[in-house]
Amino acid sequence: MVSPPLLSLHNLSAAVHAPDGRRRSILCDATVEIMQGEVVAIIGPSGGGKSTLLKAVLGLIRFTGGSMVFEGHPIHRPLDGAHQRLRAAAEAVFQNPLGALNPHARLRSAIEEPLRARGIARIERASRAETVAARMGLDAEILDRRPAAVSLGQAQRVCIARALAPRPDLLVLDEPLSALDALVAAEVAALLTEVIAEACPTVLFVSHDMRLVRRLATRVVVIDEGRIVEDAPAAQLLSAPQSGAARALVECDARRRGAFAAARALPAAETVA
Repeated sequence: MVSPPLLSLHNLSAAVHAPDGRRRSILCDATVEIMQGEVVAIIGPSGGGKSTLLKAVLGLIRFTGGSMVFEGHPIHRPLDGAHQRLRAAAEAVFQNPLGALNPHARLRSAIEEPLRARGIARIERASRAETVAARMGLDAEILDRRPAAVSLGQAQRVCIARALAPRPDLLVLDEPLSALDALVAAEVAALLTEVIAEACPTVLFVSHDMRLVRRLATRVVVIDEGRIVEDAPAAQLLSAPQSGAARALVECDARRRGAFAAARALPAAETVA
């Protein structure tokens, strides 16, 4: 028997007020199903509606049309009872880690925050926070610091640890590596890949970094100008993209990887005596 989707979006639409006062559609009739245990990447050109879809799922913006179904419960409007159920089962990591952390709270408290919200006892909160922090490569002494006292990469590891600590059914990632330099981003991507493989949550993530898409995604959804233009298994889409938006991203990534490989193959410069 085939299990029903964890999350279904049906003809979901969203709009914002443009500077001229007009309403501008930024998500148009998006329909997609996300199965339990899938890792779904959302890619596409900048401004195409990728982050808008995540925000609509999380209830951070109002969707203006369509509906969602989470664990079989229809969501007809933002933040109704069924939407609250979704939000209680989901955790998110956003682009700017310092903006996501309370500057006055110690990092230990930040990781424990979603556990407190779920009524988990203090001793278990502390134990789980230290365990997940260590898994993200954070030393115990760092947890007693405040955000301003750690690097951007460490702050994002804290945000990921905070999202993983309550063992969510749905993990939502919105460009989780975009604020990090290349070396730190690679380290965090490796850790993120490992902990997702271990914890096996359902993951919905947006990324411009095709390296992360190749590492994590089991399926890829392409959004262009607010519309879903392609939806396919990751291996299939990354090897033979059908939409123009996906082809442009895959070809750009191939050129970048080719340039990187060529640079690594260059002989080292001779030392001048």
